[in-house]
Amino acid sequence: MDTRNLPINRKQSIAVARLLDRMAPDLELGVIAGYQGIGRQVFSSDINRPGLALGGYLDYFANDRVQILGNTETHYMEQLESSELQYRLNGMFSFEVPAFVLSRNLRPPSVFLDECNRRGVPVLRSRRSTDEVISRIILFLADEFSPETSVHGTAVDCYGVGCLIVGPPGIGKSETALELVERGHRLVADDFVALRRQREDFLYAQTSPVIEHHMEIRGVGIIDVKSVYGVGCVRNFKRIGLVVELAEWQEQTHYDRTGLAEDYVDILEVKIPKILIPVRPGRNLAIIIEVASLNYRLKELGEHPARVLNRNLIERMGEDDV
Repeated sequence: MDTRNLPINRKQSIAVARLLDRMAPDLELGVIAGYQGIGRQVFSSDINRPGLALGGYLDYFANDRVQILGNTETHYMEQLESSELQYRLNGMFSFEVPAFVLSRNLRPPSVFLDECNRRGVPVLRSRRSTDEVISRIILFLADEFSPETSVHGTAVDCYGVGCLIVGPPGIGKSETALELVERGHRLVADDFVALRRQREDFLYAQTSPVIEHHMEIRGVGIIDVKSVYGVGCVRNFKRIGLVVELAEWQEQTHYDRTGLAEDYVDILEVKIPKILIPVRPGRNLAIIIEVASLNYRLKELGEHPARVLNRNLIERMGEDDV
């Protein structure tokens, strides 16, 4: 599987309106000032607490981030004279700021709200704690700015392990996935698999909103797995833990028979274990993938059967030499 030329998509910015729309149910967000600037863009997945900027220190001010105002910042503004606060705000607003988010239903001074209204800088407010507001917004922004790509293949949830099945057209990816569904596992996506990196080292497969859980089976046509097998046999996303590459059996090719050597594939800078399964008549690919998934789970628990057997054989040969 060559992943070097995969198309990588990454958002450069998102509108404050999208942040409000997506986070309003969780954080109970509302706009209390600057609504006309709801189309302003956020350019970073990080957040900033502008305490130093309010204090007059504007060097290295992270103005392109969402600005979080908690008890500290709000009470500091309340202690300033109106003229002094206006002076500090003029300095801070000399930079382009996307939005402010207030926690704990705090009410900032009217000077601050008037200035945000005048400049069209949205001020959102939540009744949640500052820590909760920060953590949820960071997770949302990290998800929004995470890189994405897509591959031709099939993604299934097999014994809790997300398996990405890849291979040349006609090798039997969809048919193998269909048999796995028949055996009680769950389909994530077929033919077009959208992949997204989250939190630096997690790779997730997602269902296409267009294709959903439809499959193309040669000789049968298009089937809807959710309708045929029930909603319990599908899911919309799954973390990928194993890449399974199907390939035509080549007599002159050496295939791994011990499992001591581990292979990996790099997708969106995430290293995923990969196994190569040669395909020829008589091999039950679904059962092989089931075993590979269970073996992967054993390794995640710290047990490596191939290494244990290899160590036992070496110890036994050492005893025989004595």
